[in-house]
Amino acid sequence: MSKIIKNGRVYDPKNGINGDKIQIHIQDGKIVEKVNEKDAKVIDATGMIVFPGGVDIHAHIAGAKVNAGRAFRPEDHKKDPVPKTKFTRSGSGYSVPSTFVTAYRYAQLGYTTVAEPAMPPLKARHTHEEFIDMPIIDKMAFPLFGNNWFVIQYIKDNDIDKLSAYIAWL
Repeated sequence: MSKIIKNGRVYDPKNGINGDKIQIHIQDGKIVEKVNEKDAKVIDATGMIVFPGGVDIHAHIAGAKVNAGRAFRPEDHKKDPVPKTKFTRSGSGYSVPSTFVTAYRYAQLGYTTVAEPAMPPLKARHTHEEFIDMPIIDKMAFPLFGNNWFVIQYIKDNDIDKLSAYIAWL
């Protein structure tokens, strides 16, 4: 399906576009030079900003520590309930949003990718299970290695092969 985004102020630093009003043509989910305007769905972005999706490289969004935060904040459920709609699931979250609400709010802010910067290897499965529950955005996690006994030992022994294999395994 073809789409044309019109009348928005476009910001794209990589291509030197700084608030210009230009048309963006999309074909099969990719930006292209031109589409057949007769067949295209037109999106009027008047008064809006159009830019590539944001990436947050340091956001504690999933895992055991986030669930501990949710347990410490039961009042979040009453303070900030988010009802189910035709397009979204329900959730809550004032200070520590549920998985769905976390993803919805990041998407509303224009983010496409969010990184969990501190995933303990023993809690990796839990973290990834929460990631699976988060719609719309891309997620990634950086495992913690700095205080891992094996990592420290392999560095001490200067055994780069074992260190590399261990990190790949984690």
